[in-house]
Amino acid sequence: MLLRLLLAGLALLGVVYFLKGFLLQLTDDGAENGSPDAGNLTDLELAQRAFRTGNDEKAYSLLSNCLAEESKAPMDLAMCKTALGELYLVGSTVTPRNLTKAKELFEEAASVGEADAQYNLAILYANLPVDNDELRRNEALAVLYLYAASTGGHPGALMAMGYRHLHGYGVPQACTTAALNYIDVAKGVASIYSSGMPQAVELVRLNLPQKDRKVLSSSELNLFVQIATSGDSTVAAAIGKRYLLGIEGFKQDFSKAKQYLQLAATHKQNAGALALLGYIYCLGLGTPVNLDTAYAYFVTAASSNDPLGHNGLGYIYFRGTNAQARNLKLAFKHFNESAYGGSSDGMFNLASMYLTGTAVQESFQKAVLYYTQALDRGHTPAAYSLAVMHLNGIGTVRDCDIAVNLLKKVCERGEWVSSKLVSAYDFGDKNPNKAALMFLKLAEAGHEVSQMNVAHLFDSGQPNLFSPDEGGEPAKADDYFWEEDSRSYGRNIAQRFYELSAEQGSASSELRLGDYAYYGWGRSAGFTPQEGTSDGPIVDQGEDWADFPLPSIYTSDKVLLTPQNVDYEAALARYRKTADMTVTGEWMQSFVARASFNLGFMHQFGIGIPQDLNLARQHFFRCREVDPSGLHAPVTLALTLLACHLRYLRLPTPDEFKERFFADLRSHVLLLHLAGLLILVLLQCYLSRRRQAGATGPGRPATLPMPSSTLREVEAPVAATATSTSNELRRRTGEGVVLDLD
Repeated sequence: MLLRLLLAGLALLGVVYFLKGFLLQLTDDGAENGSPDAGNLTDLELAQRAFRTGNDEKAYSLLSNCLAEESKAPMDLAMCKTALGELYLVGSTVTPRNLTKAKELFEEAASVGEADAQYNLAILYANLPVDNDELRRNEALAVLYLYAASTGGHPGALMAMGYRHLHGYGVPQACTTAALNYIDVAKGVASIYSSGMPQAVELVRLNLPQKDRKVLSSSELNLFVQIATSGDSTVAAAIGKRYLLGIEGFKQDFSKAKQYLQLAATHKQNAGALALLGYIYCLGLGTPVNLDTAYAYFVTAASSNDPLGHNGLGYIYFRGTNAQARNLKLAFKHFNESAYGGSSDGMFNLASMYLTGTAVQESFQKAVLYYTQALDRGHTPAAYSLAVMHLNGIGTVRDCDIAVNLLKKVCERGEWVSSKLVSAYDFGDKNPNKAALMFLKLAEAGHEVSQMNVAHLFDSGQPNLFSPDEGGEPAKADDYFWEEDSRSYGRNIAQRFYELSAEQGSASSELRLGDYAYYGWGRSAGFTPQEGTSDGPIVDQGEDWADFPLPSIYTSDKVLLTPQNVDYEAALARYRKTADMTVTGEWMQSFVARASFNLGFMHQFGIGIPQDLNLARQHFFRCREVDPSGLHAPVTLALTLLACHLRYLRLPTPDEFKERFFADLRSHVLLLHLAGLLILVLLQCYLSRRRQAGATGPGRPATLPMPSSTLREVEAPVAATATSTSNELRRRTGEGVVLDLD
């Protein structure tokens, strides 16, 4: 009976799990197809959603249907080919990775002007390590496709061209040209931030240990949600704000943000929650715009002197509603209160009023001051406004470099960048090829964190985007990009992005490049010499210079990439540059500390530099000082070994030791004492032997004492024999007769 009940329970449990999985599948399909806009989504958009969610089979099916429709416009077909090319590039169960096929699809789409296909081709030509007739790296084609995509308004291509012109990578270095490319993207990003609440994406560096990443786990999120639900208004307000901005592991969700903010506002009239609720109704975030409701929330929040509440009231008075007439004086007053309360929005709005002279005397200097203060708090529209002022020299000096760097920061907060980052982090270790592709798109656009992340992925050997096609002809052993060790192949690709990231001030990338030089990883660039010569091709320099051939650096334009040799000087330069960096974030501490440790090690043992133990000790102490919360055991061990090393080096040489020893009279007395002690010991040994020899006497054999246990063993059988003999004699002589055997 019990067995039947157990089997029935297991069967019921299986049915429940089956239904749960079926319902989850329906939910996922509803998320893709059953959303309010699902009926308006094309096959391409559905395929892109399936690609992002990991459903490659569905994506391939939708894209195949898209390409089969002959009635589609050429640009729509080109977009489908681009998406299918990305599917072949990363590989899947239905589309084995095929670099050649992906390139063909991109070229077909690019030929009709599809900007995303052109951008993908630029990425391929900039990073292809395969050096053969069909697939080879070509920097000129990469720049050409980037330019073509930028003319089509592609955000990534515009950012990439701006980044290249800023630093002179493959194009002439021109700051004004860089600004023209960046400003087209930055203007749209700034307008979105001014009228809405875009998704805020936290930058995660993949080379940091998991414990150092400032991301909450799912269990921690659930714990905070439970605390907020139980009635804690402070936690509820904090969770509502995070849902509103989409930060710290909370995905942006306006409905949930409104729910928790109302919970905090209802219970204890939390001023911050009231102000954020006003923002929701004022901007129409997940709810229809209602300025009157927003005004009521702002008034209540401002009564508690909340900076966001004052800024909201200033916005209402600046714009005016049906219930509240426009009042620029009150708007300026509330913006001023908000700015002094520390609100970056209030500072930005106050600066805008000073810039335009609205309700206050025009002052470009004060506008720059408040824009700068807002920028220090991460305000994106303030960065754009300051960039424009620096470009035109309004209220400040004209400085194109400052302007371009500000525009670059604005562009990197746009939706194009944030969507790629979210996808890359979601793919993570589950699909390193897809993650690497997303990071590659951002890295080519100059995004520093993405450059470091894609370098880390290829350095660890996870993705294989640019390796030879599966099932194709294997690479040659003498190709510079491919060696038997797959890690070497990945490091050759990673080195480029480490260098780009290091140029933007990344401590981790600079440190890693030092490791590359120390161990001889990666590759080095040189000029291709002509066959039969050792110094390069010989060109016609005229009769007067026939005997003085120019070196290849002046006569050859072909770059030769060869495996990098161990270069301790280059490693020292990289480590020294990293160690001298100012720590601007907690994540930098470990990398600066490791660079100091490496410098100390190289100075201690004289690797690539003259040995200097005092300088080595300074670097070891610097390592402990920079990262006080890091691992100190290696530093302590290194300092202990260094102290022993110093003691050893301070010891005199054998010749100096003998000279000093025999020159000191005390050493002579010590030697005499040692000699006398040795004589006494020898004499004692001699006398002990004589005494033992005299105890035995002349002619006497020396008897050795037998142990008592041995004697007992010998006596036992004798006693037994005597007893048996006595009994036998008694029996023979008769009872009562005693024989004395003694």
